[in-house]
Amino acid sequence: MKYPRLFEPISVGKLDLPNRMVMPAVHLNHTPSGAVTDQIVEFYRTRARGGVGLIIAGGCAIDAWAGGFHMIGIEDDSRIPGLRRLASACKEEGSKVAVQLYMAGAYAHSAFIGRQAISSSTHVSAFTKEEAREMTPEEIRMVIRDYADAAQRAKEAGFDMVEILAAAGYLIPQFLSPVINRRTDEYGGSIENRMRFGVEVIQAVRSRVGADFCIGVRVAGNDFVPGSHTNVESARFAKAAQDAGADWINVTGGWHETRVPQITHDLPPGGYAYLAKGIRQAVSIPVAASNRINTPELAERILRYSMADLVCMARALIADPEFPAKARSGAAESIRKCVACNQKCFDHVFLMRPVGCVVNPLAGNEYRWEVLPAELPGQVLVVGGGPSGCEAACTAAQRGHKVTLVERSAGLGGQTAWWPRVTGKPEFESVPAYYECRLNRLGVEVFLQTDVQDDGFDLGRFDRILVATGARPAPLDVPGADRPNVLQAWDVLQGEGVVGRNVVIIGGGAVGVEAAVALAREGTISPEELYFLMLHGAESVDLLKTLMTRGTRTVRVIEMLPRLGHNIGPSTRWIALKKLKLFGVKAATGITVKEIRDDGVLCASAEGEERLFDADTVVLAVGSRPEDRVYTVLKESFGDRVSLIGDALRPGTVGDAVEQGFLAGLSV
Repeated sequence: MKYPRLFEPISVGKLDLPNRMVMPAVHLNHTPSGAVTDQIVEFYRTRARGGVGLIIAGGCAIDAWAGGFHMIGIEDDSRIPGLRRLASACKEEGSKVAVQLYMAGAYAHSAFIGRQAISSSTHVSAFTKEEAREMTPEEIRMVIRDYADAAQRAKEAGFDMVEILAAAGYLIPQFLSPVINRRTDEYGGSIENRMRFGVEVIQAVRSRVGADFCIGVRVAGNDFVPGSHTNVESARFAKAAQDAGADWINVTGGWHETRVPQITHDLPPGGYAYLAKGIRQAVSIPVAASNRINTPELAERILRYSMADLVCMARALIADPEFPAKARSGAAESIRKCVACNQKCFDHVFLMRPVGCVVNPLAGNEYRWEVLPAELPGQVLVVGGGPSGCEAACTAAQRGHKVTLVERSAGLGGQTAWWPRVTGKPEFESVPAYYECRLNRLGVEVFLQTDVQDDGFDLGRFDRILVATGARPAPLDVPGADRPNVLQAWDVLQGEGVVGRNVVIIGGGAVGVEAAVALAREGTISPEELYFLMLHGAESVDLLKTLMTRGTRTVRVIEMLPRLGHNIGPSTRWIALKKLKLFGVKAATGITVKEIRDDGVLCASAEGEERLFDADTVVLAVGSRPEDRVYTVLKESFGDRVSLIGDALRPGTVGDAVEQGFLAGLSV
């Protein structure tokens, strides 16, 4: 077997797992009322069928204070029948299944719980921006009892395990952290006292469920909050959790309020496995590593290096529920890889929309969409090999159609074929590679460097033609926009054109921000150079930070809206803006471009005040427009047989394009 450690069975307490892959709890917004729904049952059933060893559903709100908005409810006995249905669905497919016991404390929004949030001490939450009040001793005992009651319900519903959430800045960490906990009683002060609440929760749960039922604890390997716990203190709590009755420790990154990226592409794959290693050295029970583990090779390496005993894969299994089965069968190249974009997972959490996946249109839609054989298989032509065209071709072929795909360029993937390299998002490079593999497996006939209008195609033989020719950059209608020193952001990112040392980027949306960071990084030291200089102590830390963040250009972004990154998702926008500051990019918002001159860009504020921004190169990032010229020609000849999809219909995100392609493939 190619991944022997990954598929090695392991016992966690009295629970035997068939392999070492775990789907950790993730907020899905699939249960608006707290009741188990068809949506969440089919979502988890599909992941269980794919072969993951353990699924942890949740978080599950333990009581009315928990703040589990749109989460699974486990706060009273009325929830048990639905929970039993969820547990049965996973176990029928061969997976072990657990629930995570969730209590947000100060992270609970008062609007969701109908009262003021409670915490270890009175403070204004950096997450909700609301004041939480200190819990009384009676309330501490009440919440501990609520944890135990919830665990008992989980056991009665047929789950194999409960996991106590003691990570990410929720209630138990609010007791652990000296930044939050200012109590003067037995639950505050020394680290032993601050650990007391979490330890008593574990003890109460163990007492309630008995010695043979499995209990896990999810901890922050490092809070990444100034003055709060590091891996050293986290390891002490993990040892105390083991002594209190925990069967395993699940190690994640930091709190939600940290300014250190936790799950985006900025974190290297498996970047927090070192935290699990630190915990593992302090305990004798199994330890799981988490965050950005998205390939079987990486998972196997973490296990083989003894950094952890199990590996957690949340978004990897959202992106491809068949990840375990494909890895086991030797078909890892066909895994649909998570690209760490957050657009349909964590952005949807913040937007209170059901969680889905940019690269997997069926994620979260398993209960309503199914790929069934076509009633009348025919011949389908797809024009365009970007994500929308590739997904349409694959879905149509999966349904039994004979599919031909034509792409004008030398490779598949559209924009995902080039911009990941220059924007620091290498996971997106897996998109064209995945489609190349899938198209080949499905027998789709692919023609590259081919123009469907010029290369002798018998278009009349196709029953349906799907046009997915993407988008092109929008022009800017101001005087001077045609000057030779004016370039499109897309061209610059592909290495075309000569860019000077003093750059003004017009447009502060996602493309403008990405282009600004990419240009500002040029001339900085590489990760390899940094490693060398750090390892040998060749330069001071301050100088190394300067060399990492100051390149050879001065870059400025100007935007007519009042804020930058208006079309960047809420879970990643703060990181994008942070990087602009880190790399010294200047910004001006709320201004309008009036003219591009030889010496710069003339702008005007809302009040009419004019200002000239010096520039030797001007980069346009003012949006895109559909590339629908091929569609117009084909529509005239073939009428209703021709459909327009993806960015060629309406420019949007990669996720929009993939979903449109999938639905087009379902409809032919």
